[in-house]
Amino acid sequence: MQKMSHLLKRSRYILTIAVLAVLSHAYVLWRLIAPDDKKEKIFMTGANDGLEQMLPMQLYLYEKFKEGTLFFDTDFGLGGDFYTDLAYYYSTNVVYHINIFFVRLGELLFGYDTSAIEFWAFNGFFISIIKTFAIIYFTYKFLKFIGVKPVYAVLGGFIFAASPTYFRFTVYWSFFSDVFIWLPLTFFALELLIRKGRPGLFIFAVALTLINNFYFAYFQLVISVVYLGIRLLAKRKEDLPGMDVLKLSIPSAVIGFGISIVAFFHAVRGFLNNDSREYMVDVPLISELGPQDNIFYENYLIVILFIAIQALFTPALYKNYFYKLFAWLTIVFMIFTLSPYIDTFFNGFQQPQKRWHYMLVFFHAVLIAQYLSNLKKVPLKTYVLSLIPVYIILGLSIWIADETVIWLWLVPVVQFAGALVVIDKKERKAVTALLVGLVVLFTLTVSASHTDSEIYHPGITDRNHLFYLNSNHYRSELQQYNIDHIKDLKEPEQKIDYKVRDQDNTPMYMGFSGTSLYSSIIDGKIIDFYYNDLKVNFPHESISRYASFQYRSNLYSLFGADYMMREDETFGIPSKFEPILTDGTYTIYENKFPLNFIRFSSEIYDPEDLTSPLQREHAMLNGIVTDEFEANSEMVPPENVLEEVDVETFNADFDGSNLLVHDDGGGIRLNFDDVIDAPVEDEDVYIEMHIQLIEPMKRFTVNVDGYENERLFAESKYRTYADDLLYRAKLDEEIPIQFSSGEYNIDLQAIYIEDYRTLERASGQPDVPYDAHENANSYEIEIEEGNSGFATVPIVFREGVRVTGNASGNLEPFRANHLMTGFKVGSEDTRIKISFTPPYYWLTLIVSLVSLLAAFVYLDLFGLRQWIGKLRSRPAGRSTKR
Repeated sequence: MQKMSHLLKRSRYILTIAVLAVLSHAYVLWRLIAPDDKKEKIFMTGANDGLEQMLPMQLYLYEKFKEGTLFFDTDFGLGGDFYTDLAYYYSTNVVYHINIFFVRLGELLFGYDTSAIEFWAFNGFFISIIKTFAIIYFTYKFLKFIGVKPVYAVLGGFIFAASPTYFRFTVYWSFFSDVFIWLPLTFFALELLIRKGRPGLFIFAVALTLINNFYFAYFQLVISVVYLGIRLLAKRKEDLPGMDVLKLSIPSAVIGFGISIVAFFHAVRGFLNNDSREYMVDVPLISELGPQDNIFYENYLIVILFIAIQALFTPALYKNYFYKLFAWLTIVFMIFTLSPYIDTFFNGFQQPQKRWHYMLVFFHAVLIAQYLSNLKKVPLKTYVLSLIPVYIILGLSIWIADETVIWLWLVPVVQFAGALVVIDKKERKAVTALLVGLVVLFTLTVSASHTDSEIYHPGITDRNHLFYLNSNHYRSELQQYNIDHIKDLKEPEQKIDYKVRDQDNTPMYMGFSGTSLYSSIIDGKIIDFYYNDLKVNFPHESISRYASFQYRSNLYSLFGADYMMREDETFGIPSKFEPILTDGTYTIYENKFPLNFIRFSSEIYDPEDLTSPLQREHAMLNGIVTDEFEANSEMVPPENVLEEVDVETFNADFDGSNLLVHDDGGGIRLNFDDVIDAPVEDEDVYIEMHIQLIEPMKRFTVNVDGYENERLFAESKYRTYADDLLYRAKLDEEIPIQFSSGEYNIDLQAIYIEDYRTLERASGQPDVPYDAHENANSYEIEIEEGNSGFATVPIVFREGVRVTGNASGNLEPFRANHLMTGFKVGSEDTRIKISFTPPYYWLTLIVSLVSLLAAFVYLDLFGLRQWIGKLRSRPAGRSTKR
């Protein structure tokens, strides 16, 4: 019994942290368990990026890893290296991999249905609570180490973990909030190194941070260097000499970096390969401030608790080294919130993003914990005076916002409890417990109020619930049934063109090989293909999405996207697709001019000789476009009929370059009377034009014969800066091009007529009999002996692709047709294997393993250093007695 009591006493703070981790989720759990009458089960995930990226990617990666596919698959958008490209999200994420280990156990032991997207929505609560426990625990360890009383150390961790910033990060981009774990862990590791000369935790903190997410590793690098620099320049007596700290920290950081290299290197490669368009907007030094920029009240991202204001105005405690340090860090970072320059700096000098605010949350939580821990030392007069700036700031906040928030009534209550601690000479536990309890309640109320108004607002809660996930807005049973039916109809290598509304990652959670992807990291070659080479114009301008092929039949055939599903829609169906099935709601279309998965050709075209998207399409249909070999063919350019087309205006004025549209829907009309000399059928028009909105600054829509193309305003962070556009329309006597009202710079560059004879010839060529099989991490194609020469497959080429023939060995793959994989088949090859490993993967894995071993030796774990020393000191030529 005594041992049990002792054990409970020792673990009381761990149990408290566990309770607080759950309690911090009180509001979001209440919205899940006790919903209103209209919505059921509000999930802890955003309705935009949460439902469109986070959940689908978690499900997709889990299924891939489970089946043993580790790096590459053709169902990742058009196909690609998901290990590299999704390292920004989850593919190398430590927290995610720990999570899916337990998910797999649950699937095996309890039969969890991990293929259902709602499982991952529910899983979000579980993993968030576990993360919160880790955040509070590591913050507690750090605070206790710098002299904060244990109860207030736990409280400081709770303030950090239950902050509005944590919940905003977690709900919208769940992997963002992982950094809340690594920040206190890194600071604790640095303190152990600086004061105790113990580098072990620092090595693994560096490694885990770099492995988990390369993007936030940059944030962590910046603040770690700043913190270490401050600690070295403003030393304490108890600290090790500066040179000793550097001698420990530098090799420790190098070893930690080495351990991480198998993940970090490939994550950075993905980022560098990403087509990140330069942000071409001037960034002001100071933001234009509005009510929502007030960090002390209802800021959309962060709320600085009033206790931090009192702490900053308590000079008596500035004698404490760490108090002064974190007071100044809090002040400096509060000033930083005013400048977009800081947002740009922390975002790698790209467009401003406020993702570094978690540091300010941590600094102010550490300051509050120290303040409360030392509250007994504060004179009553100083305490009372520190209330004045609180009421000035809150009073101005109410006046500016013209509204009050629910937590205001708790401010004087908490302050009264604080005053009781100041005047309590006996340090009674009841008074301390009252203050701690009220601060917990206040923190929860601030977080709940912020979550309710800034995160769980109607635009989010209309969608992030169970009913929505199972509706035709996301994934209905009927949609899934039809997709499964198409999968039964098609060959394994063929793609399905379908997405639910704007859900570009529909293929990830419906389990099929599609043509769309929504990700912040997309291989630059794919973006070049879409925006520059082929000028595929998506309905919504975005640097983070691609979908379909603008209903251009040539491209559908080239990439094997031979099936399509649409809901009650006839507009936008490619000319060479025909309906084969309908259920009254959804219609399934099939391509009537498909191409072989493997295509042989002796005709080589130089991409530099091809000047228009349509000419490039024809060249890919006729042969192979590549600069790896000398060209032996020339593609005749299509006829530009621009001069034969009359341009008329309606509700607009056009002088040949400037277009002034008076009202929405006005624009120009292209008249093809001089082009059409007979009734046309299944012919399309490719219209190339430059479009730039001069004024006003706004989003605008270009509607070409019913195809709506929404363009972003000039200063948008997500602009493609692709203003030379191509529109495809059915050939008719007149084709209207409508615009939103405004003044535009317009340049009609070219107009081509596509009759699809090139596609029909390519589709009608004799088939090369083949069998394609998909395996984990590879594809196999069986062909008859005697087929030799250059061949292409619509598998996206990436560095690391390996193609081998059963007779010829390495077939030396190359980039063909802009995106595809080409290779030269030998006459005796009958089985071709295509596999992929990220470049330098095995080398980086060896470096990581050697670095891990070096860490064990460096730290003398398991007595390795002593064992190596004995080996060195053993006399040569003598054996050890047994």
